[in-house]
Amino acid sequence: MNKTLSLPLLLALVLSSCAGAPPYAAQAIEDDAEMTSNVVVADAELFDVVRVGRAGVERVPGSNQLKVMVPIRNIDDEGIQVLVQVSFLDARKNPIGDDTNQQVKLIGPGSTLPVIVMSKFDTAQDWVMRISWNR
Repeated sequence: MNKTLSLPLLLALVLSSCAGAPPYAAQAIEDDAEMTSNVVVADAELFDVVRVGRAGVERVPGSNQLKVMVPIRNIDDEGIQVLVQVSFLDARKNPIGDDTNQQVKLIGPGSTLPVIVMSKFDTAQDWVMRISWNR
């Protein structure tokens, strides 16, 4: 009986010693969703009802601006209102000061809406689209 009492006590002691004291190492930006995906959703509930298709990306002839088209689908049985904002980036995913305003998009139940945005500058090499609720 003495062994059964000491095993949980020993386990608690081992686990408590594993939880290190502050300071804690910071999480790296490189592990952030915006660094690994071009489209991110800001809310878990919205994440459950929104799907995105394959993005179309091309250069605009003459101006060399970056044009991005992303199909967004509402898989819910009710219409939704979302805010869409795009930041254009350099080749290393650093901001270049080329961001769109937040745009309200109404997407009906089961509908797909193509969202098309264009960079202001020809220096844009990459992009990230943020989707959130319009509340």
